[in-house]
Amino acid sequence: MRPIILFLLVFLTACSQAPAPHSRTFYVFGTQVNVTLYADDPRQAEQAFAALNQRFQHFHHDWHAWEPGGIVARINASIASGQPIEVPTSVKAFILKSQQLCRASGGLFDPGIGALIDLWGFHGEDWHGPPPPQHEIDRWRKQRPSICDLAFQGGRLISRNPTVRLDFGGNAKGLALDMALETLQQFGIRHAIVNIGGDMKALGSKSDGTPWHIGVEDPFQPRQILARIDLRDGEAVVTSGTYERYFDWQGTRYSHILDPTTGWPAHGLVSVTVIHPDATTADAAATALLVAGPKRWRAAAKRMGVTTAAVIDQHGMIQMTPAMQARWHPMPP
Repeated sequence: MRPIILFLLVFLTACSQAPAPHSRTFYVFGTQVNVTLYADDPRQAEQAFAALNQRFQHFHHDWHAWEPGGIVARINASIASGQPIEVPTSVKAFILKSQQLCRASGGLFDPGIGALIDLWGFHGEDWHGPPPPQHEIDRWRKQRPSICDLAFQGGRLISRNPTVRLDFGGNAKGLALDMALETLQQFGIRHAIVNIGGDMKALGSKSDGTPWHIGVEDPFQPRQILARIDLRDGEAVVTSGTYERYFDWQGTRYSHILDPTTGWPAHGLVSVTVIHPDATTADAAATALLVAGPKRWRAAAKRMGVTTAAVIDQHGMIQMTPAMQARWHPMPP
């Protein structure tokens, strides 16, 4: 299970004139999903929760890279066999958006590297090493599959590279956050917070009209709050860290966040936090900035249209954009 690296700091309280708070916890995407919303009618809240759960379960089945029968697994099988595959309009739209994010990141974010992730053993829950041999990494780099190798003929997806294996672990939770808020709004919900494994998106505000208070975890002291961020209506906040999933081998730690340009785990930064109105973009950007490292993250953020970001390097030094500086409230030691 992915550690919770962002926390909702203030629990909700109802007042007599305001809608009542309702909370529900789901377990999906291999992590815990917490949803808190305000609703005048408990039945409205229950209907919204039921719809969310159904969409979450379908989403997990369809978008998990190695879930048998899911759309991503079917696409990967078709690419491997060299056959085109008809995909739904929503899937085509997400792939096209992911391609745009890949290009904007300069290839630092690339959902086409599923075979590399599998090579490193990060598709399962047991991450133990050893690292793959360099010659296998070199072979993958020579093939250099990318989501940008995919193209569409109408609704039919084709690939110029048969070694592309899609894995949307780098931005699927962002898509799920955007989808969750759309679902809540369809049920007339105007104020809510959705937390998927520590990544959050806000709808409206708390009952007193104030923003949602979000805590950023100290990567060197898990479960300790490093700073507070106030999340506004329609904003998502995503944190990506090298300490989330990793294995230690012969005294070296290997993170699950891989650099597509080298084939090896990202290093230099241990945590990146991004705020953006589009959760899918925030999720992809957090990965890209982490891969970019201490010297290149600002350039990557600019290319991806991210103005509010903070990074923490392996020595504990924090850098941030001016927009994040205004939002970042350090917690007392």
